[in-house]
Amino acid sequence: MLILNKRLVIFQLLATVVMVVVLTSCKKDFLSKSDKNALFAEPTTTELNNIFSDWQSRNLTPTDYTIIQQEDILSGKFKLKIVSFKVNNIKEYGALVVPSTISKVPVQVFVGGFGLNLTTNSVNIALDNANTADAHLLAIPALRGQSLEITINGTVYKSPLSEGNQCDAFDGATDDVLAFLNLIQQTEAFADVNRTGVRGGSRGGTVALLAGIRDARVKRVIGVACPTNLFELTSQSENDATYQCQFLSGFKNGQATLAETRNKMLASSPIYFAKHLPLGQLHLGLQDRIVPVKQGYDLEKEIEKQGNAATFQLFTYDKTHNDIATNNTELAERTKAFFSQL
Repeated sequence: MLILNKRLVIFQLLATVVMVVVLTSCKKDFLSKSDKNALFAEPTTTELNNIFSDWQSRNLTPTDYTIIQQEDILSGKFKLKIVSFKVNNIKEYGALVVPSTISKVPVQVFVGGFGLNLTTNSVNIALDNANTADAHLLAIPALRGQSLEITINGTVYKSPLSEGNQCDAFDGATDDVLAFLNLIQQTEAFADVNRTGVRGGSRGGTVALLAGIRDARVKRVIGVACPTNLFELTSQSENDATYQCQFLSGFKNGQATLAETRNKMLASSPIYFAKHLPLGQLHLGLQDRIVPVKQGYDLEKEIEKQGNAATFQLFTYDKTHNDIATNNTELAERTKAFFSQL
């Protein structure tokens, strides 16, 4: 009887495993096969040209500029400004760390990442007298659907939440960055916006690349652990809530057309516009499961194909998506040296 009971238990366990496998395999994909085939068909030259033309025609002129908060840092050697403005009737916020200077200084923009439940972009900044030797204006946009929490030398400063759809996280967020740059050009007399560098991590890195592609004032870009082909990644991740929010839900519920959805994915993918990239660095983790290192190799190959290999540097590290910048002196030194040439 004991042997039979063991066999019965084994049989029941096997039956349970089979049931789990069957139930998992029967889970319905977010998109139908026909929708997937249509959405992820090979991009056409006409589509890509139309996207680039659309970028050039957008009105990103900021209005309703207001200084929300202004603080002196290090006895006036720096000034923090938290500001608001509107672009296309969306009220947004950003922070500026402005050095005390009588000379034109370059602009460095830092763009934050994305998370479905993350609406606060947190940044930690350490300032001392040595920073004045490498003077630049630091700009940190909150981006649509996000707020800022900036810690400077231990003191925390916060902005309200920007309006707009947080899930318009790439093409729309690039609009936000360029509108903020336009605001800086209008309001900061000593900012040399024609010497702008944009850096970001994860989503922010992709936006940095897109900003460089779209605006000639951006001379250098740095992407850290960032996608370069969201058209491809979305096709592989249709059941992921983040990709659904950013690209697919509008199509699924009938609020966005097939063409609009394709355009949004393509306009969020720097690889298709690589010939327009300025000088750039890309830093990726070999152990990154969110942004496969293939995304970097593919962009590198495309840039080489365009004959612009000398304008691009790809660095890889034995790191994951979340720890790529942790205790990584190589990355810190490379990015600092790269932007020091602005």
